[in-house]
Amino acid sequence: MEYFDTFNEEGVFLSSEDENDVHYKGLWHKVIRVWLYDDEGNIYLRKRKSDNKLDCINELHMRSSESVSSCFDRGMFDKLGIHFPATSEFMQVCMRKVKKHKVFSDNSEMKDNYFLCDYIGEFDKSTHFFIFSNDSEGLVKCNAKGVLNLLSTRTGEVVSYNVQPNGSFNEEKSFISIQDIFEDSNEDTYMKYSYVVNEIDPVFLSVDFSQ
Repeated sequence: MEYFDTFNEEGVFLSSEDENDVHYKGLWHKVIRVWLYDDEGNIYLRKRKSDNKLDCINELHMRSSESVSSCFDRGMFDKLGIHFPATSEFMQVCMRKVKKHKVFSDNSEMKDNYFLCDYIGEFDKSTHFFIFSNDSEGLVKCNAKGVLNLLSTRTGEVVSYNVQPNGSFNEEKSFISIQDIFEDSNEDTYMKYSYVVNEIDPVFLSVDFSQ
């Protein structure tokens, strides 16, 4: 059983509760969403094994007394098999409130009230890693500005490259379209990405993503 720190709606810590009580009572807790980028204006997206759609690296609940850096590292290792060095820089780009209420066929309920925190870390191109998760098909890099433009216009394609297990890149280009991006009906996909992309240095975003 996992335990999560809980808060009031203003973010003031209340207590540590087990996950069942957190979701049964609708207690506020924190969820970390993990993103990777590099100094050339690329964003790194994980290919989900279930549907081959591209998404952030991971989204996971913060455990009780867990630091943000430990949660970020856990997300990285869970999906990619790589530990994010504690000395590496990462930063929070936004935090917002999310409320989800589900009623199941047996009339049981789940109330998921959480502070969704998007964090980005810089991809270390010298890192050797392997993708071993049961729900990860691979990792691709593509220009962040291009992805945001794709989500805005919902037309066209963006060049992408597969990341190899040794951290290098497949030089063969592939192309992603709007159909390749994972979208959740509970969230505006454009806004989801814009919070992250807009935090990447604008100088890097001048890279021509059509090439």
